[in-house]
Amino acid sequence: MARTKSSSSPLTALVAGILVCVASVSTRGQIITADRISFPAGHGSRIRELSGVIYKPRGYNAALLNHYPAVVMMHGCSGIWSERVVGATNRDGTPNLQNNIDKWGKKLAESNIVALAVDSFTPRQPASITSSEEWQNQCIDNAGRYAGAVNPYTERVQDARAVWDYLNAMQEIDGSKIGLLGWSHGAQAVMVEVAETDRLSNVSRPESDHKFVCSVAFYPGCGVNLGFGPSVTKSFWRPFRPMQLHIGECDPFYTNCVTRKNLATIQYAKSIAFFAHAGAKHHFDACSRTWPTSSCGHNSPESDDTCSSPCNHNADECAMRAADYSALDFLLSALR
Repeated sequence: MARTKSSSSPLTALVAGILVCVASVSTRGQIITADRISFPAGHGSRIRELSGVIYKPRGYNAALLNHYPAVVMMHGCSGIWSERVVGATNRDGTPNLQNNIDKWGKKLAESNIVALAVDSFTPRQPASITSSEEWQNQCIDNAGRYAGAVNPYTERVQDARAVWDYLNAMQEIDGSKIGLLGWSHGAQAVMVEVAETDRLSNVSRPESDHKFVCSVAFYPGCGVNLGFGPSVTKSFWRPFRPMQLHIGECDPFYTNCVTRKNLATIQYAKSIAFFAHAGAKHHFDACSRTWPTSSCGHNSPESDDTCSSPCNHNADECAMRAADYSALDFLLSALR
């Protein structure tokens, strides 16, 4: 998967070693960086360029070879920007992104992993649409006028692969250790990208076509539009490499995801780390931009938290803590 990087001469290696030593001293105490970037869109895309935000670890050193693992982050149906305000910034001038994206970007960077959140919506906004906030709302369940305008099963899959290509071309990134993480709309792209087969044919893709070493999907849509068979109950979807899937039992997507998982494990003998979070609804991790400091100790809702209640704060928070801890451990294990 990774490209071959050229070796250096003894003199070059000596100079590089000196530079690395100098860099490690001069960057000591630096903070994690979060910067807006742009890069080429994937082959076959209707746009030429994508944008995103890249989180880099403290003391980041671009002179190193194959040093950093990476994670590609795929946003949900509300885009990457907080409150759907494109270009929003925090007080320190860093990009102000959706809560779950921002906390994951920072946590991965703290773990010495490069994280890149690709913005699939902003570069595709037609000139005729003047309201960026409306365009960023592509949620079917939130009265989004432009729901489905950017296809999660095709265009966003192309975006994930374009980010992999961009990261893999950086000499400091280890292309064999790039993972994929997505939420909702973006998790649907994850489901397609990491599948053993194409959406329309139950024929295994060649191993060389599978770019990502591992993946995590938070509450994806698993309905018939995902593909992989004429119906959910006749699904041939299954992941090619290790995968975690987190979803709340009160999520309307839950039943279809369970069906897909069961068919993948029983009919195709594929292992999926499937986490059903009791009492939790969709977007259970969207309310906090702070990484949890402890787990709930259990994943069960309080007595008054049921699937029919309008708000499930206790269950959602427990689900968020459990999912964040589990998914991080999974990614750290797979990428190191």
